[in-house]
Amino acid sequence: MYQGRTESPYMEGIYLDHLLPLAEYDKIIILFSGGKDSLACALDLLERGVPREKNELWHHDIDGGNLTRRMDWPVTQEYVQAVSEYLGMTLRVSWRVNGFWGEVYRIGASWPIQYVEPDTGEVKECRLSERQIRTAQLRKKNLNKAEREELESMGHRMKFPAKSGSLSTRWCSSILKIEVAEAAIRNIEKLAKDVKILIISGERRQESAGRAKYNEMEIHRTNATQKANRLVHQWRSVIDWPEEKVWEIIKRHHIAPHPCYSAGWNRCSCMMCIFSLPSHWAGIRELFPERFAEVEEDERTLGFTLDNKKTLAEYTGEAESCVCHDDPKAIYQLQSGEFSVEDVEKQVWTMPAGAFHGAKGGPC
Repeated sequence: MYQGRTESPYMEGIYLDHLLPLAEYDKIIILFSGGKDSLACALDLLERGVPREKNELWHHDIDGGNLTRRMDWPVTQEYVQAVSEYLGMTLRVSWRVNGFWGEVYRIGASWPIQYVEPDTGEVKECRLSERQIRTAQLRKKNLNKAEREELESMGHRMKFPAKSGSLSTRWCSSILKIEVAEAAIRNIEKLAKDVKILIISGERRQESAGRAKYNEMEIHRTNATQKANRLVHQWRSVIDWPEEKVWEIIKRHHIAPHPCYSAGWNRCSCMMCIFSLPSHWAGIRELFPERFAEVEEDERTLGFTLDNKKTLAEYTGEAESCVCHDDPKAIYQLQSGEFSVEDVEKQVWTMPAGAFHGAKGGPC
């Protein structure tokens, strides 16, 4: 078993060798992408006897309410909603306004972070920085030269995330997921102070060389025991599970996995994850030709390719589509975005076509 990282003062400072008893945490947050590993985390908590009312599934909508452009599967929002209702766990959805494409084309400070209060359905916005406030003011104006320069000085993205292990250049994970969760924790009143929180995420060592080095338990970045009496631990509860064990627990509970697995994908990343292989892009070209064409146009507009060295057309080439058509209902769900609570339970459970195909799709 991996012993954990303590090679630097920072890593030594966040390292944990044990958690509190689960019953001592006031709230347990499962970061729920809709993929098999985060689903396994939620089911594992139930098997450990953790009360459903203590758990919250947190889903970060990487499209951020963008009205014209999507990066994720159309069905993902319906899927996570249906699973949360079926499991009887509260779902909290959060996002960065305008999502992935808003960040690609961002000029000025980063867009605001918002979340929905599950009890009321009210959309709330996290506190804005001075740069975000000024950016919002400038975006509403017909800018003169000085104002355009001021806006650009506060941020200028205009490119895709890099295929890199560094979150500073592979910004999709940090900007659209990690920072969104951190802002929500700091802004939600009942989580801001005098509370013990456990955050569970579904990374597994088997997925990549980078994840193989992760700690199982850490002090989370939102921990503030001195200032706010807020204790926050992170637990990668399935980090040492092989893929077989993940599918076993899903089968044991008769849960339908995200339809992308039945369509041939082994990873439930973003639909158009930057790490997708040519066969996956060929699958997107088959199922969502208009989305594929839009990304090609983005490359021309930005003067920046999604792959490091090739245009999307060159990268995909004549690759054979990865799409498996054995489950027409799953294909329909992927394309239509329709998924209901009645679709969650599968009495006759079969292994999806995408299982055990390796870590294809990337860690986006």
